[in-house]
Amino acid sequence: MKRTFALVILLAGMVFSQSLTVHIQPQFMEGINGTNANRIPFAFLATISGLTPDSVYRYFNQIVISTDAATSNGAGNVIFVRADSPWVRTSGPSLSTAGNYGEFRANSSGSYTGWFVTEPTGNATRFVPGRYVFPRIVLNNGAGGTTVATRLTSPDSTRVIALTTTNSDTSGTGIWSRSTAPAKSFVLLYDNTSGTGRPLSATFVEDDGTLNTTANSYALFYSDSVDAIAGSWGSVIPNNNPNGVRRVEARDLAGNLMPYPATDADGLWGDVNTVNPTGGTTALRLPPELVPLPVELTSFIATSTGNGVTLSWTTATELNNRGFEVERKSSTEWQNIGFVAGNGTTTEQKNYNFHDENVSGGKIEYRLKQIDFDGTFSYSNSIEVELNPTVFSLEQNFPNPFNPSTVIRYALPVAGNVTLNVYNALGEKVAELVNGLMPAGNHTVEFDASNLNSGLYIYEIKAGSFTSSRKMLLIK
Repeated sequence: MKRTFALVILLAGMVFSQSLTVHIQPQFMEGINGTNANRIPFAFLATISGLTPDSVYRYFNQIVISTDAATSNGAGNVIFVRADSPWVRTSGPSLSTAGNYGEFRANSSGSYTGWFVTEPTGNATRFVPGRYVFPRIVLNNGAGGTTVATRLTSPDSTRVIALTTTNSDTSGTGIWSRSTAPAKSFVLLYDNTSGTGRPLSATFVEDDGTLNTTANSYALFYSDSVDAIAGSWGSVIPNNNPNGVRRVEARDLAGNLMPYPATDADGLWGDVNTVNPTGGTTALRLPPELVPLPVELTSFIATSTGNGVTLSWTTATELNNRGFEVERKSSTEWQNIGFVAGNGTTTEQKNYNFHDENVSGGKIEYRLKQIDFDGTFSYSNSIEVELNPTVFSLEQNFPNPFNPSTVIRYALPVAGNVTLNVYNALGEKVAELVNGLMPAGNHTVEFDASNLNSGLYIYEIKAGSFTSSRKMLLIK
């Protein structure tokens, strides 16, 4: 629902009628009266009109209530959305200090459309469960000013809900999943299959570049399962929700709907029930294979073989998949080096291989361009392989999170005795993956955790004087 709020200001002898048109504003956001250690990002899409054409504006966005004065900025931390660089988080929004404000450029018509993200804090006035709050955008004068020139407020309210296990109008449950949607895109959850009306909630796809962990008071599920994990997203849904979540869609930075939204007529996604949930901080995980993904890539690895490199990847599901262009990075440019046909539409796991011959030494970077039959395409994350490693290294496992198996890669510049063990959160060894003499080169080992419980695990390598460890998350 679009609403417009107008404000007339005087600037340099000219009259501008600035207005805020809200295109997408969720019905609910997380909050708590007091210390908020369960923070979940809240995103909305809006257009600001009546700006000076082609001018750069400073801004920040916060949350107000109906009794706040027109001169109040509100409360809440800000995550500034950027198209071409990592996003920036601030707990002290200000138009005078770099890093505490965002910037955008008005177009030639004097308007700007973009996403705005608020991080709810523990403000006892605004983020009280059950309270109705309003997003407010604060602007400077568009001419380098460091003070507030304009405040624009959404006419639509959003209700605050807390992560609790009670079934009430003021309670909510965390929800998350993984996707192949690109980082910095947005995910919207609806209580209907057509995506009409306002979404229940809206959030962004990681990795955005900000630290959204328990160190910054984010919910534990978001910190462990979502933050900095490519394609992951986390949000909140109300516990009083008789329809459940019936549609999940992704949108790009401009607000355009991305292909293949997922729908479910009864809110039961596999064995995950989103109808009137009471999980609270025990977040629901929507099965990735049921969420709107043209192709779900579950693994993508590169292995050096003499003078060549073998690429291997696996998909869990495919939808209208014509195939994959294999791209190699040469200097700063990506080059198409081959094509591997896909399997159309399938819910079965499919495995693919491609061999790149006669490549030069050093580090080489690859990515996949997945193409649908209608021409729609998306890129995988890029991976690197080093034909002749010069240093010891232990790579992050992929996929992560995983169920039940994942792949771990490590590099040895010289031959030597190697141990690679897996430990649980208590420091107890639960698996021995490598123990013996290994040749120099790049190595890959698969870890099968079928007999282990869900949770956080640590894998550690020792090779001579080299020791390194990394975390991985098993979710069943």
